[in-house]
Amino acid sequence: MPDLTLNMTLRAYDHLTPLFLGDVPTPGIKLNLDHRAPLTSAFPEGLAAAEVSFNRYVLAAAKGDDSLIGLPAFILRGFRHRNYIVRRDSPLETLADLRGRTIGTNSWSDTGTMWARAAMRDAGVQVSDVDWVIGDLDEATPLKPPTALDVDPPRGSRVLRSGETLMGKLRDGSIDAVTTAFMPEPVFQPDGEFRRLVRNYREVEQEFHRRTGVYPGFHIVAVRRDFAEAHPAAVITLYNALRASWDLWWSKAKKFAEGSPWAMEEVETMIRDFPGDTPPFGTEAVAHQRMLAMICHEQFAQGLIARAARPEDLFGAFERLGTRIAA
Repeated sequence: MPDLTLNMTLRAYDHLTPLFLGDVPTPGIKLNLDHRAPLTSAFPEGLAAAEVSFNRYVLAAAKGDDSLIGLPAFILRGFRHRNYIVRRDSPLETLADLRGRTIGTNSWSDTGTMWARAAMRDAGVQVSDVDWVIGDLDEATPLKPPTALDVDPPRGSRVLRSGETLMGKLRDGSIDAVTTAFMPEPVFQPDGEFRRLVRNYREVEQEFHRRTGVYPGFHIVAVRRDFAEAHPAAVITLYNALRASWDLWWSKAKKFAEGSPWAMEEVETMIRDFPGDTPPFGTEAVAHQRMLAMICHEQFAQGLIARAARPEDLFGAFERLGTRIAA
């Protein structure tokens, strides 16, 4: 009997290299990976699995949309205290300094910007304490197109006109800070005109992690429910392959750590300080349970949803697939 074809879109992250190279077995399925397709919450016909926005997936779950089954595979993670930009001559130095200020963003519904607002709220600044401006980041990074799972920014938010950009408004002083997923190149220039708001972001993020136990997740993998219900074993095989890919990469990282001069120290930091998040799979670890609870709480607290999703429901359908296969 020929293998079942499983079409999937997935970014080519380092820890997924073994999967892309074919070094991970996927018994019973022929895995077709597309790493060039843009991230989407809409699954076109023929697409069985995809990397998706975790924030949008949880929003859908909170609204009762069960068309996708999420896998507890947290394939993209990070802290967002570092993702606020100010002018180099700005007097602002901390997230607490943002109260009463004007902040720009080029996406309201992205998981990263949700976590950035969570970091701000953790510093004592509520979403309503800020004037929000929505628009293109710069000439090369337009405002992200809306999806069916997007939510509206707060009432009173201003949308930039065509030809205006957030970085331009930051440059001329019309706004005080910008938060976005990826830092524009001037932020990386030692004497560039822009800098990160939180200069000592590693220390601040470490303190947040020590206090909350949360290492934020941005993207997960999800499968179409109709595909999962027709082929539950294929879904479990996919999940196991993602885990196996991470394991192979992690073994290599511990041997070589060649990505940067102190990459080995980063490996040891993960082992020492993030044991519950290593590997980034499953819901059994207390660290992951805290992260799930926080994203559900933050969506409600930030006004993204009228009724918060329940953390235990987010991956319940996937767990039931595993039980079904085991039986």
